[in-house]
Amino acid sequence: MVPRATGSMSPLDPPPAAPAVVLMAGLPASGKTTTAMRLHAALGGLLIRSCDIYRELGIVLSEWVERTHGFTVDVAAYDRVRDEAYLEMAARVDRGLGAGVPVVIVDAVHGERDKRERLYDICHARRAAPVLVVCRCDDFEEVRRRFRARRGREREPEHEASDLSVFYDIRRRWQPPWADVLPDGTRPTILTYDTVEDRLAEIHVAAPAIAARIRAALAALSLATTRTRPLP
Repeated sequence: MVPRATGSMSPLDPPPAAPAVVLMAGLPASGKTTTAMRLHAALGGLLIRSCDIYRELGIVLSEWVERTHGFTVDVAAYDRVRDEAYLEMAARVDRGLGAGVPVVIVDAVHGERDKRERLYDICHARRAAPVLVVCRCDDFEEVRRRFRARRGREREPEHEASDLSVFYDIRRRWQPPWADVLPDGTRPTILTYDTVEDRLAEIHVAAPAIAARIRAALAALSLATTRTRPLP
């Protein structure tokens, strides 16, 4: 859980916007964690990373890959500890909103509808705007390359998933969020971010202010990367 100062307000500042919860989503190696950390640097608030929660709870992904033979046996045992991690993340989101944090970014797969709905319920209770940022990497060779780059670095939380069986396990669980409905019957803001093409797309925008901030943050990062890239 990584808090970041967001500055103080003067009496002349406009009233603060409603708080927002940014749910990162996507398959492993789609660029969620990198994007989440960049958004956190730009937007401030609180960053909750599933890899950090796993470490705190003693969940070692590589050990579960071995124990389940690549998530083919005894998967129910892994599901129990995984669900515990998602419950802990949800509890931290609730505490953060309760403490007045304006933006909470949750870096996790969020591939199953029930896990997203748990956060939607918290947002509804706390009057926060949920925003899904679905990261994509449609080039499977690039997915393979990203997994290979993690090998030998599994002790670093953000590189814990180094075996492709993790990808296949999440893909099997994946429930697309495009038809998600909030407790009040409306739809959440949904953005997709292609981390290979560096392209943001708006699927549905219900919270334009935070969507604009996300768009600006990613555009600024893209421009900075372009400026620092060596000339051919």
